[in-house]
Amino acid sequence: MPTLVVVRHGEAERAAPGTDDIDRQLARQGRADAAAAGQWVAEHVGRPGLVVGSPALRARQTVDALVAAWDERPTTVVDEAVYEASLGDLLRVVRGLDDDEDVIALVGHNPGLSLLVGELTSEPSDLATSSVAVVEVPSAWADTPAFACRLVSLETPRA
Repeated sequence: MPTLVVVRHGEAERAAPGTDDIDRQLARQGRADAAAAGQWVAEHVGRPGLVVGSPALRARQTVDALVAAWDERPTTVVDEAVYEASLGDLLRVVRGLDDDEDVIALVGHNPGLSLLVGELTSEPSDLATSSVAVVEVPSAWADTPAFACRLVSLETPRA
């Protein structure tokens, strides 16, 4: 059964004057919590075969911290559609995933990720920074149904 591991980026620093939102980096605690999330995923899910992430610096840094906890680095893809994504954007990303991968991580932002988990599972979710939602999908990625997936776990690992 396909498994989607939804990860909200770690806590970011406040934007310095003149810094674009997309260029905000992780705070020290955000890096540590993202590493803890990676360890949690390794222990409870295993290593995803693919990680799809937002192009925002804080999301890319979260991906780096996650995969550092895994035995092998999976294929990672930056998808522009994940940054500032609506629910519809994220559903298109999920439904466009490669069926050759059974476990895929999606790293991005709120409110989109919380809306996605709620839409897929019928369980309202509010992902804090570095939260991990594990969602079982009862079909091929292209046919990912709304309100019919199962929320296996929702955790917020902290360093």
